[in-house]
Amino acid sequence: MKKFAVKFILAFLVASIPFITVIVIAFSSGQQFENTFLGAFSDKYKRLVTINEPKIIIISGSSSAFGLRSDILEQELGMPVVNLGLYAELGTKFMLDISRAGIKKGDIVVVAPELDAQTLSLYFNAETAWQALDGNISALRYIKSEDYGTLAGNFWSHAVSKLKYNRYGGLNPEGVYSRSSFNEYGDIIYPRPHNVILRNYNPSHLIDLDPSVLCEDFAEYLNKYIKFAERKGAAVYFNFPPMNRLAVPQYGDSEAVYNFYLYLTQSIDCEIIGNINSYIMDERYFYDSNYHLNDSGVLIRTALLAEDIKRTLDITDPVLIELPPPPESPAVEFMEGDDAYSDYFIYEDYAEGLIIVGVSAKAKDANEISVPRFADGKPVVAIGERAFEGCNMLTTAIIYENIARLYDNVFYGCERLESIILMTVNANTLAVGNDLLNGTPESCRIYLPREGFVNFATDYFWSRYSGRMEILD
Repeated sequence: MKKFAVKFILAFLVASIPFITVIVIAFSSGQQFENTFLGAFSDKYKRLVTINEPKIIIISGSSSAFGLRSDILEQELGMPVVNLGLYAELGTKFMLDISRAGIKKGDIVVVAPELDAQTLSLYFNAETAWQALDGNISALRYIKSEDYGTLAGNFWSHAVSKLKYNRYGGLNPEGVYSRSSFNEYGDIIYPRPHNVILRNYNPSHLIDLDPSVLCEDFAEYLNKYIKFAERKGAAVYFNFPPMNRLAVPQYGDSEAVYNFYLYLTQSIDCEIIGNINSYIMDERYFYDSNYHLNDSGVLIRTALLAEDIKRTLDITDPVLIELPPPPESPAVEFMEGDDAYSDYFIYEDYAEGLIIVGVSAKAKDANEISVPRFADGKPVVAIGERAFEGCNMLTTAIIYENIARLYDNVFYGCERLESIILMTVNANTLAVGNDLLNGTPESCRIYLPREGFVNFATDYFWSRYSGRMEILD
């Protein structure tokens, strides 16, 4: 019996060596995400827990990271501001839980999540949480115990990804989606002069103001949080994120918008400040998503929030923020290019060019297809939903820098697809949804030029696919 026990223990230890090795190396490899967009969490958390005087805490996803001038808000209200807004993929629950670390008597907490079914639920993304916590593991103690199992289950993949990025030379992204784009308040200060979205809004991420987007269990969780904050001596208010009017199906339907607002007031146990219609803004004030504002839009939203808080606190001083007009976007210029595969696709007019909406019979037996830059003398600028459906033999799809948007389910039904090759280095010029790889095999990988890999792997929209990205050698 003893021999059997010894053999079992030895076998277990031998089998565990690869797992233990990966975990040890992952911890010893240092912070891999400290310079990424999520690396800003460490700075936000530090500001939250080190300001002891009464402060304003903003809880949100990226709509507040891209949507506030905290220095101006601080001047208007005479209180320091902590902008916790970062990334909706973390989940609003994550931000609520973390904020408990710094809530003190006299604080004003503004909860302004994006209005969709994910952010208004108890959604918790362990992979993203590990990346945020990579630079400040001490914040882990504020994560609720019910999320520990999910965190533990995702640690292996987190450790493997750290090793992968370490092998590629680490993550040091440039541009708006990096830690360096934030200021000391937690606001993004990277220059954003105008709307860069094709057609000025993203139809893949509509903002549906329907009561069904608010999950009952989230409302209950938020109400418990409100009671916690009030016991601490803080005041909690619910506010609205900025919303691109072109992305709101109910825009112009005053009854539908009012019914949504009314449902919120009946479900949430704190005052809802602000006029929801004021936060449905002109599309020219946005940057690269239906929630992200450009530099002019930031001033509009900051003024709205300052007015809402002053009105709530009975402060009569006017808000002294000069409101800029909506900036116009420059005309898009397209490079000339080949149209070698133009007869493989079916097109429709879209924005300043064409969108691929399907494939011709010629494409259905092809193993490799390159998306053309031009067709019928017009630039090809987007690939629509299920555009490649029917390409049953396709193993490789090559997409060039002319494409500005990939809709969800582009490759649905491509059961043999192994390689999606993106011949571009700038993630910010290629919009993508949450379900690009639906209908493709698990073995399918996204290949990128070495000089563009980090930008895509750390991009706000593309990072959800980072586990399936490889460098194109």
